[in-house]
Formats: sequence, C-alpha cells, structure tokens
Amino acid sequence: MKIDMTDREIELLMGCVGTNIETVKRRHNPADPMIAELIEELFELETDLREALHRQGDGWGIDAEINAETQMFNAGVDAREQVKATSRAADRRALKFSPLGSGAKADQSAPQPKERSDMQDHDVFADGWNPNDPSNW
Repeated sequence: MKIDMTDREIELLMGCVGTNIETVKRRHNPADPMIAELIEELFELETDLREALHRQGDGWGIDAEINAETQMFNAGVDAREQVKATSRAADRRALKFSPLGSGAKADQSAPQPKERSDMQDHDVFADGWNPNDPSNW
C-alpha cells in the first residue's frame, strides 16, 4: 500500500508514534515480551517514517538496488568472459576441437598425457585399509 503524505504530515505522524511509544513504556512493563514487541514495532514504524521523510528522490529506492545488483553481476560476467578469451585454456580448447588443416594452431596435435607416476598408481586400499573401520578414524 502506498500513501502520499506531505513532509508535515509525516512529521506529525512520527510525533504521534513517538508519544505512543513513551505512553506504552510508562503504562506497561517494557520487560513483558508482548509489550517489548509492540514497542519494537512502533520504533520500526517511526524509523521507516523518518527514512521516508529524509530519502525523497535520492535514487536509493528498490529500483536503484536492483539496477546496481544487475550492473555488478554483468560486470562480473564481462570480466570472466574477458579472462576466458585471453586464457591459455581457450588455446587448448581450440587445439583440441579444431579440425586438422583449418589453421596453424589446429595443425598442431593436442599435448598427450604423460605416463602415470608410481605415486599416481599407488592404491591406498590395496593393503586392506578400510576408511569405514572405526580403528582407522
């Protein structure tokens, strides 16, 4: 719901809410959870009214937040695309997926993997070690 009010009406409403907060505090026990919640809601209402009074036309509405969020996201995507375009991985993909004879890079064969080392071929579970055995925890 949107209610159009003048600055003077907002100031009067803030004064009424502030007076109501003080009255509730004076007449009731502020330690009571229900009363404390009422006081908190009234204080949040007064804060929202104060914000509405002092933030008119400054461009910090929800549209500005969505716009800033979208701009930051798009900047990140653009930066990632720029890095991907200049990375060596792009060159490797071009080598790997280009048909032979289509260009200088495509005529080169993709690098072949080296033989596996003894460390890479070592099987941790070959000697009967079981990660689910509580004695190995």
